[in-house]
This record gives sequence, C-alpha cells and structure tokens, in this order.
Amino acid sequence: MKTLIYPLWFITIIVMLASCSGIKKAELTAGNDPEKAIAEVMQVMLVAQQNQHDVLADEEFSQGLVYLDEAKRGAGRGDLPETILDNAAIAKAFFEHAGKTAKARESFSSRIIASRAAALSAGLRKSDVLVSSMMAVDDELKSETKQFSRSLMPEDFAGLQKQYLDLETRAVQFSKLNGASKTISQALENDADDLAPKSLRTASLDYEAAMNMIAQSPRSPEIYNKSVDVALGSVTQLFDVMNVILDANGTPENIAVQIVKQKQALGKLNSNVGKLEANLKSANQTLQEKDDVLKRTKGVLKTQEEQLARASTQVRFQQAMDEARKVLSPDDALVYQQGNKLVFRLKRINFQSGAAEIPEFSKLLIAKANAIIKNLDAEKVVVQGHTDSIGSTTINKRLSTERATAVANYIFSLSGGYKIQYVGFGESHPISSNETAAGRATNRRVDLVVSVKQ
Repeated sequence: MKTLIYPLWFITIIVMLASCSGIKKAELTAGNDPEKAIAEVMQVMLVAQQNQHDVLADEEFSQGLVYLDEAKRGAGRGDLPETILDNAAIAKAFFEHAGKTAKARESFSSRIIASRAAALSAGLRKSDVLVSSMMAVDDELKSETKQFSRSLMPEDFAGLQKQYLDLETRAVQFSKLNGASKTISQALENDADDLAPKSLRTASLDYEAAMNMIAQSPRSPEIYNKSVDVALGSVTQLFDVMNVILDANGTPENIAVQIVKQKQALGKLNSNVGKLEANLKSANQTLQEKDDVLKRTKGVLKTQEEQLARASTQVRFQQAMDEARKVLSPDDALVYQQGNKLVFRLKRINFQSGAAEIPEFSKLLIAKANAIIKNLDAEKVVVQGHTDSIGSTTINKRLSTERATAVANYIFSLSGGYKIQYVGFGESHPISSNETAAGRATNRRVDLVVSVKQ
C-alpha cells in the first residue's frame, strides 16, 4: 500500500481547520474581490500588531497569520476566489478574537506592555535581530504571567522592564545609526584602515559617542541629536573619501579629504592656480608653458569636480535606499540604483482591473516614495506604467499610459518640486513570465525613474 506524504503547510492548515471549528468567519467589507479582501485583513492584522495582540493573544493572532498567509499564497497560485475569501474571512475572525482575548488580559500586564510599546514605537520592527530578541522576552513574559492569567511579581517586572528598555535603546540606535554602521563596515571591507585610517578613526569614534549618548537618554532626541549629526557627518566624510580613493587608485588620504571638501577645496585650488601664474611669470617662462600648466590644473579641477558630483550623488542614493528600506516593505516597493538614476518600483498600486483610478490605500505608498524623492533634491521623475500580457497590445498600451498619468498627477499634487513626465509601455517591458499569475502580478507595476541634480 502506497503511503501519502503531505507538505507541512497542508498539514498545518488541516490542524488549523480542526482548531477553528468554533470560529465564525468575519464579514469582509471588500465584498468578493480577493485582492481587496487580503488588503483589508492585512490592515486589521497591522492594527492588532500595533495594539500588541501578537503577545497578549499570541495563539489567536498566530492562527490569523496562518490563514492570512494561506490567502496570499492562494492568490499567488490562482486559487478559486471563494477559497481565498474564506481564508481571509477566517483570518480576520481570528484577529478580531485576539482583540477580545487581549482586552481581558490587559489588566494583568498593562505597565510592562507599556514598556514593550515604547520599544516598538522606537522602530524595533525595522531590525529582524531586534524582533527576534523581543520574541524571546515576550516568551519570558508569557511564562511569568502564566499566559497573562496573573500579575507579575515585582522582581520579575523589574527584570522584564529592563529587557524591554534595552530593546528600546537598541531600536533607537538602529533607527538613527544603522546606515552609519553599515558604511563603516563597508569601509573596513574596502581596507579603510590602510587607505583612510584618520577618516575611519574619526567616524568610528563619533559613531561610538553617538551610540553612548542614545544609550544614556534614548527618549530625549534633544540630548543625542547633536552627537548623531556629528557621527553622520563623519561617516559621510569617510564614505566620500573612500569613494575618491577607490575611484582613483593610489590617491593619498589627505588629498582625498581635500577633494571631498567641495567648495572650500575648489576655492583653494583656484587660488593656487593664480599663485602658479604669478610664479611662472616671475620665472620668465614662456606663455605656452603657462598655458599648458593651467590646462593641466584645470583638468585636475574638472576631474575632481566630477568625482565630487559622483560621490555626492552616490551618498544621496544610498541614503534614499536606506530610508526606503525603513518605510517601504519589500512587498510594496523595490528601490535600486540604475546607472545615474534611482528607480522606485511600486508593486502594490492595486489598480482595479481595466481601471486607472488609484485606490485610496495605495496613495500612502506613493506619498512615502515622494517624500524620499523630495529629500534627494530630484530634478526629474519619469512615471512608467506597465501591464501584463492579458488583453490586446493596444488596450494595454492605453491602460498603462492612463495609469502612469494618474500616478504622475497624484505626485504633482504632492508638490515635490521636480519635473514630472509619464509614459506607458503596456506589456512590452516584462520583468517576469506572463505564463503564471504571480509573474503577471509582478509585471503589473509602476516605476518611478528619478534623475537628480548634480
């Protein structure tokens, strides 16, 4: 007799079905639209998470996650709409049930939950490492309160509160200085200890000083902001110096530092050109010789200006990509550098089929992207609309243009201060196979191609 082997996700769903026999499916305001239903339940889940139901009612919350995940996978596989809607409705019911359970348990843990909330407000979820650490503390909290059935003993409360306060501090440090930490690490990988030891030392010392200031007063930006700004300035200096050195192999650190001091350095170099002319005249050299020297000097200046421009643009791009990773989830958008441009690939505009009206819940995604682009000192943004291959080429071309126009008009209403153009490519620029539902979903996108001022 042949033994049937089922995948783990299938077994999990069967177990969950058995355990939710008493759960009544929640009503979905999205009607019969699977994509809207999933978006609706995602919002319910995020609110539940913000209210800390994931720890106060972790069993119900976890069951809701399983059904929400199955609904999303079903949409990707092309399951029947009824199946997707059922899973979404059950997920919503579990999240709502988690809220009721959490409310009944709040009295046993309100003070310690406030400490946990402070850590979350500090941006803890931006770091997978910190999330993992918080989950370990959460398990200890649930154990000490016997799943929130009793209040904490004073010594247990003190220990747990200290752990959550430590997580809050680390979250603030990560939020303010993670980009600086990565830059220093990258510089070390590129042999900054040999190529730019002074710049590396200054950046490292300022970084540690800022980390210490945050650790002393994590809830007082007015105390630590100045040291954070100093650290970011030193780290940016290190980044620029290393770019100059790596771009022109063999450049001494002291020369690279001078190049990075943009206007000041260029002013000094122009002054040196004038002095050189005077010295050449006093030495009675020929006009041709002076012209040759000046041309070489001006050539050096031009090269240095170009290096400065590239370094400045690269810094702005890196800062924009770091910021995008903080405020945009990978499921919503992808931000990457393409030559001398930065591309914001918006995956979740969620236009209705055949329509070009931007859903209200997708406008927040566009607004977040616009805020990052605005900080880039962008010169121009080209909005590119793309569709999958379903439908005729003519219709897809028109639809992609209409969608690109809608996004361009909405960005224009946000007053970003840069030029906006739009173009619709229809189905002509796929980035995935149109043979699968997942591939078609990937191809249905809007790209914002950003050019910056040099």
